[in-house]
Amino acid sequence: MRKLILSAFFMAAGTVLFAQNLNDIQEKISKGKYDEAKEKVDKVLTEPKFQKNANAWYYKGVVYNELAKDTTKKDMDYRMEAFNAFKKYQELDPKNVLMTLEQNGRLFQIYEGYYNQGIAAFNTKNYDKAFSDFKNALTVKDYVYEKKYEINGFSFPAIDTQLVNLAGSAGMLAKQEDAAIPYFAILADAKLKGDDFKDIYPILVDYYGRKNDATNKAKYLAIGQELYPENPYWLASQLEAAGDDKGKRLDMYKELVAKNPNNSDLATDYGVELFNYIYGKDKPANYDERKAELTAALQAAINANPQSAQANFVMTQHISNDIYDMQLDYQAIKGTKPEDVKKKQELNKKIDARYEDLFKFANTAVQQYEKMTDLKAVDKANYRSVLNQMVDYYTMKKQADKAKVYNDKVKNLK
Repeated sequence: MRKLILSAFFMAAGTVLFAQNLNDIQEKISKGKYDEAKEKVDKVLTEPKFQKNANAWYYKGVVYNELAKDTTKKDMDYRMEAFNAFKKYQELDPKNVLMTLEQNGRLFQIYEGYYNQGIAAFNTKNYDKAFSDFKNALTVKDYVYEKKYEINGFSFPAIDTQLVNLAGSAGMLAKQEDAAIPYFAILADAKLKGDDFKDIYPILVDYYGRKNDATNKAKYLAIGQELYPENPYWLASQLEAAGDDKGKRLDMYKELVAKNPNNSDLATDYGVELFNYIYGKDKPANYDERKAELTAALQAAINANPQSAQANFVMTQHISNDIYDMQLDYQAIKGTKPEDVKKKQELNKKIDARYEDLFKFANTAVQQYEKMTDLKAVDKANYRSVLNQMVDYYTMKKQADKAKVYNDKVKNLK
């Protein structure tokens, strides 16, 4: 019995001592002696028997939160220590009495501290620090949001879009791409639209493309196209997937043009690539079929934008090559039989008709190039080419005066 009484005495003495320590800590907090309060609270919490006391953790949170405001203290992350202490307090005191009295305001202070630090670091291009602070701010914010806390009528949204975007941007600038991408994914999954978010979708498509993650690439490509259908990057990214295989690229172009019938630039780009493939060094096996595809692609480009100088120019080059092919066929007919004569007559009619087609597109191209006030080198070369085709057309028509007009334009082109 004596032993039990003695144990009870020590327990009572320990409780009194603990209460005194907490009173000392409170007093030092009230006097702004946070370093001394830290020493006291740290010592108290080294005792296993006091580590389950909610109030001790609360006071640690208060002390460390105040010390975090001292920018000279860099030996540890005092804000995160404070945050973890407050979480521990709330775990041990489900009623959250002490923090409820202050509307959990110190949690909001911790968030604000990290946010402001992150902005300062970002503005000075210390992106590693900014990324760390923004991530911590989001950790605090998510905890507060899940607890449904508010202060003076303010509460956090489910997604702090500005902060998430800042975190992703800081991470990318800090060259921590793998860690930054999930923040952009949060925004993209919410299908956010606006100037602040338009770049995240190409970033995600590019990232998952490089990671060979076809599922996520397709996911964010679809969302990006839905929100920003005019962005040419979506088309470019799909073409990149075809790699250097010419056949795959052309098939992809054909598919994209069919899906985007009003995109003149896309159809023109397809026409240029197809033109170079058909009339390159090696003649393709499906030559005639490809020529028909080229005609359709260029016509689609012109239908979408009748005044496109480039589309009309490429069409004239295509028709010129087509005329050349027919002229070779004409020269290959050596016989004088009636059927041979008939073939030549039919080819002549076709050649004449194609010259009329050439004139129509070349004339439009000339008009458009003449409207350009600052011709680039490539535009100037194309302009010279269609002028020469107009000369050839009028020469073929035996209209020397009109041929001279265009020939003079060639000579005056500098």
